[in-house]
Amino acid sequence: MLGNLIYGFLYILFKTLRAIGWWRWRVEGWENLPPRQQGGVVIAMNHLNWIDIPVVGALLPFAYRLSWLAKSELFQHPLAAWFFRTMYVIPIQRGKRDLAALETATQALRDGAVLLIFPEGTRSRSGGLGTGRGGAIRMAMQAGVPIVPIAVTGTEHGLKGTLTRKPVLMRIGQPFLVAPTPDGKIPPDMMDQLTNDMMLRIARMLPDSYQGAYRAALAQGQDDKMTR
Repeated sequence: MLGNLIYGFLYILFKTLRAIGWWRWRVEGWENLPPRQQGGVVIAMNHLNWIDIPVVGALLPFAYRLSWLAKSELFQHPLAAWFFRTMYVIPIQRGKRDLAALETATQALRDGAVLLIFPEGTRSRSGGLGTGRGGAIRMAMQAGVPIVPIAVTGTEHGLKGTLTRKPVLMRIGQPFLVAPTPDGKIPPDMMDQLTNDMMLRIARMLPDSYQGAYRAALAQGQDDKMTR
């Protein structure tokens, strides 16, 4: 309950700042969001700065209230741990295969959560899209929920950029499902292909200068293999 109140207050505050034109945050692709009543959703998005989280939270409809994964180090201080857990943030140990965290996140998806995942694993230092990891694919398949690719630009300027009215654009792509395998496992070669397809969906919505590790693949037309 308290988490909803905090989230709602921040949502209204950010919406007001956008409405008066102070924060120049824009969104394209509303029509691609799956109906909320259908259940859980994985949001797979590129990561430029910590401000990405409030940006996507403020630009999605309030019904799509976010949960997200955050490095476990952020939960070491009791007050910080209380705040993040109140905001439905799931701690995960970076650099390890944290099965407990992944199962918690998967169950949250089954229960209807909208889970934001940065498949690069960390923020980009160069601004270009980094190589993706397969956690979003695995959780979406196990929970039976769609993945919505999202691309954001302009957040690399951080909070200072927002306060100085630098534009931010968030593009929402078409959702897609990962078909379950007979045994619930994903072979490495299949995982590589599925992850690559997901990252290309994000990269296609980004300007050339942000496409990073996927720019060459897009230039060669590899994204033509994807379902549109």
